[in-house]
Amino acid sequence: MAQQWERALVTGASSGIGRSIATQLAARGTDLVVVARRRSMLEDLARSLETEHGAKVEILAADLLADEGLDAVEARLRAAERPIDLLVNNAGFGTFGSFHKLPIGRETDEIRLNVLTPVRLAHAALGAMAERKRGGILNVSSTAGFQPMPFSATYCSTKSFLNTFSQALHEEAKAVGVHVSALCPGYVRTEFQDVAEVSASAIPKFAWLDVEKVAALGIAAVDENRALAITGGLYKFGVVLNRLLPRPTVRRMTAKGAARRVTR
Repeated sequence: MAQQWERALVTGASSGIGRSIATQLAARGTDLVVVARRRSMLEDLARSLETEHGAKVEILAADLLADEGLDAVEARLRAAERPIDLLVNNAGFGTFGSFHKLPIGRETDEIRLNVLTPVRLAHAALGAMAERKRGGILNVSSTAGFQPMPFSATYCSTKSFLNTFSQALHEEAKAVGVHVSALCPGYVRTEFQDVAEVSASAIPKFAWLDVEKVAALGIAAVDENRALAITGGLYKFGVVLNRLLPRPTVRRMTAKGAARRVTR
């Protein structure tokens, strides 16, 4: 059943899945706090949401890899004035390639943005939501979190953490009336591939997912308080197969597929 979220804070809202989630929430009458590094893109999004859907949109330009940026978003989540009742932890990125060739600073930034940031923001949000006995947290994760994927060792490990964290928090938060869900998509055409330097042409056409459908599934999952939302029949089958096959077989299969997509 659809929830009426009054105000949502969406990180990584300037493009991709985050922008689509923000747009779909605005269409349902939810006001927004949109967070990303690039203010100009947030301003463009805000104009669009206000014009097309009449939503009230706050812009919070923040670099979540900087202490001051993360502190500012935590403070907004804790604020009693214009409270946030839905947090969408969408900001994140991936790195692909031979681990020893990748810059270690980029790998540690990936861990910080994909793991530490959603943990800190969920903590800030849940504390405020628990007092009101209502709220929702949607963590945008990945089906990569269900398998040890060579050539993306750091990325799939961060998403494995986020999947487990979300499921554990899902059970805890029930007691205080808060929904917690993890959205686990496969390949979606966004800026992600460019940032990660992945060869998108090596990914078969049937594996790509529509960003609007992925966003809608995530919103429905947190509405209904489903712990996990895996996108598409292909990826659901892959998750089940991953659980059934011996681990060495899974590692070899994923390594063979990933090797064709790395650019370094």
